Amino acid sequence: MNTTNIAALLILTLLLGAVVVFYKDSIPPKLKRGLAISAAVMLLLSFILTVYTLFSMGS
Repeated sequence: MNTTNIAALLILTLLLGAVVVFYKDSIPPKLKRGLAISAAVMLLLSFILTVYTLFSMGS
């Protein structure tokens, strides 16, 4: 299984989360909420894909 796409998604998710946290004072509230929700969804998806990859490695 090619895990390059999952690794890229994980890195981009962490970077988006870092941008939201570090620039929380300068981001408008409406945009901040949308970015935070999208980062949370991406983080959940990354976690699910990582766990699926780890479970499917053995087979």
